[in-house]
Amino acid sequence: MVHCAVCFHDSGTMYKTVYCALLSCFENTSEHVHVHALIDDSVLPYKHWLEELCESFQNPITFYEHVDVPDDIVNLFPGGKVGEYTKASLFRMCLHEQLPEDVDKVVYFDCDIIFERDIADLWNMELGDAWMIAAHDPERVWSSRKKKYYLGALGIEEDRYFNSGVLLMNLKALREASREENVFWHAYREGAPLFSTLKFTVFDQDLLNYMLSSDREKLKLVDSSYNYELCLHDRRFLRLKEMEGKILHFPSLKPWLKFFPAQMAYWKYVVRSPWRDEALPMIEERMFDPKDRIWPVLLWIWRRHESLRWLARLRGAR
Repeated sequence: MVHCAVCFHDSGTMYKTVYCALLSCFENTSEHVHVHALIDDSVLPYKHWLEELCESFQNPITFYEHVDVPDDIVNLFPGGKVGEYTKASLFRMCLHEQLPEDVDKVVYFDCDIIFERDIADLWNMELGDAWMIAAHDPERVWSSRKKKYYLGALGIEEDRYFNSGVLLMNLKALREASREENVFWHAYREGAPLFSTLKFTVFDQDLLNYMLSSDREKLKLVDSSYNYELCLHDRRFLRLKEMEGKILHFPSLKPWLKFFPAQMAYWKYVVRSPWRDEALPMIEERMFDPKDRIWPVLLWIWRRHESLRWLARLRGAR
């Protein structure tokens, strides 16, 4: 049994994204998966969709509705808000407190993830004494300004920086380290004077890098196929063949907000969801967005893709 965790707040649509992430996970593994969902009250009206999905694959799901993030931690952020995110983005820091004691490890993933490989590949990795296994992306490019004011100030090695969207977390080790105080809240409080001087706001991902990136015993790094960020860099959003056999992450380009070719990996699960009828109108709406200066190019790619599909059908009919 693989244990995975997702943490989220919902403003009315995020449950659909989580549904597609779980559907892609279930369809690409032969293992049973126990889903642990850390949520707030905003998700309660939509729980049944995830319960029905998990039941259809005979996978258990457990909801954790009372996750406590201390007020002083939230108040460390400007305006008492976690940037453009919600308090739920910090729920992953509570997994070792919330999940049952007999769950020694868990695969955490963000809501904007699509699995095109078996989650068990990550689950079966040997953690040893490490607190986490995360993916390092060697193609990430940092500007000199960010290196100086961001990585430099935090003491993070550039070639050890990781994205926290997919993590294998050692809950047993984290519980041991949190006997007196949640180890993550301790790090936040300890680093608060430093964080307040930064040119860029520190979020949960940066805290994890601040804590672990330079510690080669507590953090193990794997290749980017375990957290393949689909972004503008090096035109990844166009490199469709390279998406195969990876855990895909949409950290900045969101399929439900903007049209780009790589989003088809997301929509292929939407069309197998209860909201399949919404898919085509949403895609077309984004394709013809007048605010998007590159939509004519993307429209050409889309038409080319469709024409190739029709050619294949015509050839098959002959």
